[in-house]
Amino acid sequence: MDGDIFQELKQFQEYANKMQQLMSEMRDQMPEFAEGEDAQGAVRVRLIAGGIPESIKVASDWQRRQPPENLGAAVVEAYGSALSEWMERWSGGLEQADWENRAHQLDGTLGQPASAGAASTPPEAFERDVRYVVPRPLQEVAEDVLTAFDVVERQDPEAAAQPEAKGESAAHRVVITLGSQGLSSCEIDPDWAAQQSVVRLNQALDDALAEVRAKSASAEGGGPDAVADLDLGGLLDEAMAIMKNPRHFI
Repeated sequence: MDGDIFQELKQFQEYANKMQQLMSEMRDQMPEFAEGEDAQGAVRVRLIAGGIPESIKVASDWQRRQPPENLGAAVVEAYGSALSEWMERWSGGLEQADWENRAHQLDGTLGQPASAGAASTPPEAFERDVRYVVPRPLQEVAEDVLTAFDVVERQDPEAAAQPEAKGESAAHRVVITLGSQGLSSCEIDPDWAAQQSVVRLNQALDDALAEVRAKSASAEGGGPDAVADLDLGGLLDEAMAIMKNPRHFI
């Protein structure tokens, strides 16, 4: 039985190392930023990695391009344009790296026996320091590894969705909403906007954006309790420590 568990742990280590490398390469393909405008050029939105709005700016002659009552919708349109540009550039990079094919190949290895050499010599760049890890008995670690796979497989993707967050400028003249799909709405008081200089209007957008980004950042990372309690990194460290020291099999 211990031999079977050992093979499962070796397979888990090999799979985790390859997945970590693949995900790192995937992140490297992400564009640093992208920009987009509404069709009339009244609003420009700049996104940073992950599709998060970094800035929203209205043009100096925005009232010639959009009526005040359409300004909020123009912000959403400009965001969509920037997001499309960001995704197109990222997809192009992934296609050049043949990421999808490599991911399918990696997924197919999870049910296959681990290769003799790969698990014992993971890529140096992804070697974990387990010198000070004191693992639990092999049977306990193996059971937790299998439990982790089972919990992750049963997770509802919707449960991990980022909660909606709102950011407002002074007097609620500008309200920006971010959800799991990014910027979902922007409400701008049209009567107020028509009376503002471009500088004050852009400042109000900056204030609302800063507030919603802060709220969104504080809400990230909670995730479902079941996944948060798994400590997958700790499990991987224990598994690797066991495989590096034969005494743990006694």
